[in-house]
Amino acid sequence: MAAPLTREHLAQINDALKVSKDIKVVVARAKAAGIDVDEMERTLLENEKKLAGIKAAFFPAGR
Repeated sequence: MAAPLTREHLAQINDALKVSKDIKVVVARAKAAGIDVDEMERTLLENEKKLAGIKAAFFPAGR
């Protein structure tokens, strides 16, 4: 039986998690400028948590 997720999927997950870190910097700057980004930040954190969970479940030893 083939693995449900491939190394390519792992690379995409890792890329998304890296981009998430960059977005957090932008969100912090927007907050400092007085822009309401609470919903965006909440969504970002939820998605980041989901991706981390998928990575842990399907690639327990993977990078």
